[in-house]
Amino acid sequence: MTFFCPHCWLEIREQDRTCSHCCCDLSDYERLPMEEKLILSLRHPVREYRMLAVQLLGDLGSNAALPHFETLMKAERDYFFLREVLRALAKIDTPESQALMQRLKRPN
Repeated sequence: MTFFCPHCWLEIREQDRTCSHCCCDLSDYERLPMEEKLILSLRHPVREYRMLAVQLLGDLGSNAALPHFETLMKAERDYFFLREVLRALAKIDTPESQALMQRLKRPN
C-alpha cells in the first residue's frame, strides 16, 4: 500500500510521523476534523480519491469546500471530475454554490 503526506502529497512510509519532504507533523493531521481532511484530499494524487472527497463534501453540505471547488473548476479539465464537483455544488445548495454551479455550466 502507498502512503502520502496529506500536506505535500508526496509518498511517505506508513510508520513516518513526520513527512521527510515537507516536515509536516502527521499527528496534526490525525486531529483535524473530517471536513478539513476531505478538503486536503482534493489535492490527492489519485483521481478516484479526489472524486470521493468531492462527493463526501457535497454530502456534508460543506460551505468550507466552495473556494476549493472554485480553484478546481479553474484547473481541472476532466469532464467526470467536473461533473462530480457540479453534483456536490447542487447538494450544498446555497447561493454561493449556485453561483459556482452557473460558472461551471458556462465557462468563460
